[in-house]
Amino acid sequence: MAILDGLKEGLYKKKIRQCTAKNKKRKAINLDMARNIGILFDASDDSDVRVVLNYSKDLKRAGKKVSLMAFKGVKVLSGMEQFPCICTKDLSLNLTPKNKDVLQFINQKFDLLISLHTQECLPLEYISTASSALFRIGYYQENKTDAYDFMVYGKSKSLRAFILQMESYMKKIN
Repeated sequence: MAILDGLKEGLYKKKIRQCTAKNKKRKAINLDMARNIGILFDASDDSDVRVVLNYSKDLKRAGKKVSLMAFKGVKVLSGMEQFPCICTKDLSLNLTPKNKDVLQFINQKFDLLISLHTQECLPLEYISTASSALFRIGYYQENKTDAYDFMVYGKSKSLRAFILQMESYMKKIN
């Protein structure tokens, strides 16, 4: 299995390089100016899902248009998800999503794309890297500079703490 995992990871890295080679127009935008926001998140933990859904509601109350896309590390989805979600069966051999909903999400012209996961999640990182969003923000990981335009470093891996810290920084961007 280790050989197959190594092959998959090599194919994934090649796909990431192809995405970064395409020159996409990026522009720093603050949270107040963003009107169309995409949110990526890992739906494997129910408490994180609640945090993300509540944050999404807060953004909508603030007049933002919010689109969600989640990844759940299971073979098959339950069908009870309240949001667009992919699972491991939706991934190609190179660990990138092949689902048509994901491709539409990638091509949406978001003002801001927020990746709300604090652990490595290759499918979500690929979506962020390939995204047509003007500005992409995520949790700091040293080797993920291709996936995000702005990364927030936090000592806590708590999603709530990350959101508060990210909002603080995002309000300061001109």
